[in-house]
Amino acid sequence: MTSEQKSAPPPVTNDWDPSIQTNQADPFSIHRQLRAKCPVAHSTQWGGFWTLTKYEDIRAVGVDKDHYTATVRTIVPSSPRSGLPRLPLQADQPLLGVYRKALSPWFSDPYTLRLEPNVRALAVELLEPLVGGHEADVVGGFTEPFTVRALCTFLGMDDREADRLRELSLTYVEAIQAQDMKSASGISREIDGFAISLVEDRKANPGDPRTDVTTGLLQMDMNGTRFTDTEVAGMVRLSLIGGHIVPKNYLGSVVRHLAENPDLIATLRDQPSLIPDAIEEMLRLYSPNQALARTTTCPVEIRGQRIEADEPVALLFLSANRDEDIFEAPDDFRLGRKQKHIAFGYGQHSCIGQQFARMQARVTVEELVRRVSSIEIAGPVSNAVWPEYGVAGMRARLNPHIA
Repeated sequence: MTSEQKSAPPPVTNDWDPSIQTNQADPFSIHRQLRAKCPVAHSTQWGGFWTLTKYEDIRAVGVDKDHYTATVRTIVPSSPRSGLPRLPLQADQPLLGVYRKALSPWFSDPYTLRLEPNVRALAVELLEPLVGGHEADVVGGFTEPFTVRALCTFLGMDDREADRLRELSLTYVEAIQAQDMKSASGISREIDGFAISLVEDRKANPGDPRTDVTTGLLQMDMNGTRFTDTEVAGMVRLSLIGGHIVPKNYLGSVVRHLAENPDLIATLRDQPSLIPDAIEEMLRLYSPNQALARTTTCPVEIRGQRIEADEPVALLFLSANRDEDIFEAPDDFRLGRKQKHIAFGYGQHSCIGQQFARMQARVTVEELVRRVSSIEIAGPVSNAVWPEYGVAGMRARLNPHIA
């Protein structure tokens, strides 16, 4: 067949656009439509990408090492960056396993529990001035400073470093939410520089390797070799923004859910053993990372839809966690569900920091229900935009509980 005789490629469809305001305000309606009519959906936005909306499809990709890679991109649109890799998120096997094993001591349950008293003291410090029935900034007064400072406690950073990280992260989030990618790119380079400077400082002034993650990674012996400065900076860099923006959005959703379901506050106060279940169910309903992405390494077929090599594929966790084929009454809040959500991803790239995130959420809910009788939202709530989900801004009255 000559080139003139070759048939034209099939038309590229535009099944959905996550950047449309109505889809951002109510993502669940469009997700429901896609699961029913177009579970493998194509968008022409941001250069074009595919979206998987069904639970089982996403789980299958999460363990497929042969047909997908995380080294090209991890979100759509691609995040602005100046060169530092986000490790281990942007690594494939076998390096992925090496990085995760190296980080595991700090993401273990014992390390997380050892930090809990400091995290709880921080939650109490920030919540107490907000509780009293007056209108308060829930995000600026609690979820944002709490998650930044908890992260810095986790990483072993000092107050000066914590203040600088908060400054950078606030401006970065503002740029991303405004979809000002030019500004976000410049701030991202500054965050890269912050991670590099942190590595340089710890080389000159080592901290305690048991509690200072950067120092620990620099001194770690991996079968006779050490990580390069770039690798350590890349592992730190991933946590600097993702380690608190995603929890911030989720905790905002938690506060909003408690405000909209006042009886749940009393239930959890009277039966604190239900709090872990409540956290898991809210993670399912309000998965703060809407989607992460992989890139196909060869042509694949999913539900009869062919996807060519080198195509970005978004794994839409927020949709999968409301998949009617998996969860009964998926839009309802139900304690004690047996089916497992995938809010933290699934498979080899599942979130390594999920236990620390759960601890922060548990501490938040425990301290909230101990102190408040009800929460009244005061004014419009602003939502995070794709690829995140959650509360980006909210004012509320936290009415005190009188024992």
